[in-house]
Amino acid sequence: MVRSITKTARILSGTTRKLVTRPGEAWLLLRMAWWVAVLCVTARLYSLPRALQIVAGNNNGKHFAQGSTNEKELARAIDLLLSVDFLIFTPICWKRAAVLHRYLSHSGIPTRIIFGVRNETGGKVAGHAWLEHDGQPILESAPPEYVITYSFP
Repeated sequence: MVRSITKTARILSGTTRKLVTRPGEAWLLLRMAWWVAVLCVTARLYSLPRALQIVAGNNNGKHFAQGSTNEKELARAIDLLLSVDFLIFTPICWKRAAVLHRYLSHSGIPTRIIFGVRNETGGKVAGHAWLEHDGQPILESAPPEYVITYSFP
């Protein structure tokens, strides 16, 4: 209980500081938080492909201005949001990929979300989701070495 209260206080303090010092980034984080929430709810109510379709939206070829936010800044923002590791804001790759896919596509950068699996030691199976642009992984610290099981769209 004390740990939860401490974490909540730290999150509120950081959020307030961000609103004052970098309101543009705070607004981006708030919008991304909304889409993480939408993704979590729709993934529970619908199939994963339908949830991804809802979050991706349909920009009908329209590109929304993201200001000076580039793909690395978008990745840093979603990583910051998910690093909170509180409630639904947990550092899970498929959440990261889905929200980044939305923001990148609306910035004119078409991507695909790729899901893959691989065998680990001890007979365990590991999974990962990442983004590809022009057939190449993007915004990953290392090239993913997984067998592709699903891609969206």
